[in-house]
Amino acid sequence: MITLDALIDQGLFACPRCGSSVRHESASWRCSNAACHYAKNPFPVVSGKPALVDFEKSVLDVGRLRATEGASVMRRKRRLPRPLLRLLEGRNRVAPLAVARMLELLHRDAAEANRRPRILVVGGGTIGSGVETLYSDPDVDLIAFDVYESPVVQFIGDGHAIPLADGSVDGVVVQAVLAYVLEPWVVAQEIHRVLRDDGVVFAATPFMQQVCEGAYDFTRFTDTGLRWLFRGFERIESGAVAGAGTALLWSLGYFARALTRSLPVSRIVQLAFFWLRHMDRFLDPRYAIDAASGVFFLGRKTARPIAQGDIAKYYQGGFPAG
Repeated sequence: MITLDALIDQGLFACPRCGSSVRHESASWRCSNAACHYAKNPFPVVSGKPALVDFEKSVLDVGRLRATEGASVMRRKRRLPRPLLRLLEGRNRVAPLAVARMLELLHRDAAEANRRPRILVVGGGTIGSGVETLYSDPDVDLIAFDVYESPVVQFIGDGHAIPLADGSVDGVVVQAVLAYVLEPWVVAQEIHRVLRDDGVVFAATPFMQQVCEGAYDFTRFTDTGLRWLFRGFERIESGAVAGAGTALLWSLGYFARALTRSLPVSRIVQLAFFWLRHMDRFLDPRYAIDAASGVFFLGRKTARPIAQGDIAKYYQGGFPAG
């Protein structure tokens, strides 16, 4: 990953309120625009990392961030032992292929321009399933941020106002994030803004999945809905991350939990029916995508977005026409 000092030297940071450059002087982070609120009021710093957030327009709370100074705030769910978790969740087979394709395209583009590709991970507080190669590629400048501090982010930020300059990155990965932001269309616009021309995005998000982030779980997307969200991108590939079998497995677990009010019982039911996840490989993709557990989109930034009248033509499912 690229270091915070390198990001400062390259002048990539932009004020999330006004878009002006951000200055780093000693331990202080301020907007360079004298008329901006954050010129006189510095951005808070948590465990040595700046929180570049416009707190008046964010669900993030500056008081809670400051209260976590010196502590690990990485969210941890109550997890099963690794062998049982692997049995339930399996391997993400889509993300590694999508990331490999993204890296192939960006390395080629960067070679032609004689520079290193710069990739941003939105919501990168933990290393996402199947994207590990991003972090191990020595020829990529990787930037990551999240709404909390962690060892694998350079700064804290809000995807509704990404604190980076226009056209400053070549690729963006936004995995398991869009369901948990208030305005995903704003986040998609921000991704479009920070990408260079012909930049590449990989987005993956839940569809037929129950609430898994409590009070911070807001939205689900069909395959066509995700395509429309990224209408400012030319499609490279898209489809289901996990199919109807995985969705059914989720539903059975949540049904058991609602019936018994017991998370352990829910887990036992899911373990008893873990084999449903393996049925995904036998399903017709056209029909399975209409009931997929999650969907993804891989695309290139374009100046010619899809028109409203054309989005229905994209539909990849098996629902009867008309």
